[in-house]
Amino acid sequence: MALPAQLKAIQHHLRTAQEHDKRDPVVAYYCRLYAMQTGMKLDSKTPECRKFLVKLMDQLETMKKELGDNDSINQEVVGNAHIENYALKMFLYADNEDRAGRFHKNMIKSFYSASLLLDVLSVFGELSEENIQHRKYARWKATYIHNCLKNGETPQAGPIGMDEDEEADQETLLQKPETLGEVQRVD
Repeated sequence: MALPAQLKAIQHHLRTAQEHDKRDPVVAYYCRLYAMQTGMKLDSKTPECRKFLVKLMDQLETMKKELGDNDSINQEVVGNAHIENYALKMFLYADNEDRAGRFHKNMIKSFYSASLLLDVLSVFGELSEENIQHRKYARWKATYIHNCLKNGETPQAGPIGMDEDEEADQETLLQKPETLGEVQRVD
């Protein structure tokens, strides 16, 4: 079923869920849960959105039954730790690649995916200040490196200051992450 336009904001979380169905079903489950909760806030009234969200709820119920004996699903504190650890592992991989000056599509995708998984942590409650900063930095860094490589420029490795223009560019990446595929590796 196609994603209704009103729910476009959750498409990347749903894509991340699909990418993790086999790799890590717990991550896939919580990405879908986040997408459903966010989707309900965006539009649960129009028939196409309601139909989409009900189908998503059914999928979540099925997954919950299949993963029923998994502590990461049964116990929120374990689930929270699972998602946070997974997100931070992706973030650290990307950050290490960045600091070493190895800029490539997988590194950009890891920064971006880490930022999406840090969004997902909100299903467990408020994000810590540290995770808010990691999410902001990961989104910014993915956008910055992506834009540099797309424009044939060599990105500056490691932490550098964000400015307002580059924060605005994050919105472009959030709206069109498929452009990540257009990036060429710079060595």
